[in-house]
Amino acid sequence: MTAPEGNEPRTVHDPTTGRPILLAPRRQQRPMHTGPQAHAGECPFCQGQEAQTPPEVGAVRDAGTTADAPGWRARAFPNKYPANHHHEVIAEGRAHREQPCELSVAEWRASLALCRDRIAAIEARPGVACAFLFKNVGALAGASIAHNHSQVLGLHALPPRLQLELQQAQALAQCPWCATLANAAADGRLVHRSAQHAVIAPEPPKLPHETWLLPTHCDDDFLTTDLDSLAAALHALFTAVAHGLGRPAFNLWLHRVPGARFHWHFELQPRTGQLAGLELGGDMYINALPATTSAAKLRAGLAAARA
Repeated sequence: MTAPEGNEPRTVHDPTTGRPILLAPRRQQRPMHTGPQAHAGECPFCQGQEAQTPPEVGAVRDAGTTADAPGWRARAFPNKYPANHHHEVIAEGRAHREQPCELSVAEWRASLALCRDRIAAIEARPGVACAFLFKNVGALAGASIAHNHSQVLGLHALPPRLQLELQQAQALAQCPWCATLANAAADGRLVHRSAQHAVIAPEPPKLPHETWLLPTHCDDDFLTTDLDSLAAALHALFTAVAHGLGRPAFNLWLHRVPGARFHWHFELQPRTGQLAGLELGGDMYINALPATTSAAKLRAGLAAARA
């Protein structure tokens, strides 16, 4: 979707590659609550601060509580500084927690249920082909608010990376996610398994400590997947990263293709290194850390946290 010039967000395209670029001048106005320039004021995503955000569009609430008031466990509202016209925030957990592992499995179940509702609602809008869910944790990962939260962006086309993954999956004789999952335990790359989901280190990892969470069945649908199993696996992933890697900043995103046969999965990338010339200039990766080493660190962190 293209918007008028000025402060309104708009989508343009790189003339050399055709890739979309979201221009969002208003995001310069975001108050920073993380990093060295962090603002010391009250967190706008905490319970009791609902007036600091746009009106909610969805929530998981205690019985008897009303919209835009305390009593929520997960709360969705339009982003005050949007990257496009379909940009929402999901605040996770009413208490101020900065590490995702500090939320309970029950809180993650509530948050995931709300994420699914907002994805479905956004994808029902005219012109939206894909609702892209992502999470930034820590200033180094691009988070401006410390309180646990995720974001959903409604896009008019699949992101280029998802287009490539879909094309590759359709060209192969076997689903590539099924293939790497099948050998994960034997190869020492399995970090955790819940009833219907697994956390693994992919082979090969693009960057150090890249980690995936995916359903054990290829035909699973994120919008109907078992929430108890998914919440348990996601909490285990966050716990393993926090305790195995020393609470790094990280990014998490969901890869799913609406309306297509595609093995959906979360990808988590700790910001423990830096992107350099080949990564930024060639869209290629250099990684010196084997998947088995990462998986061992994550398993050790998970075990230590649960001891």
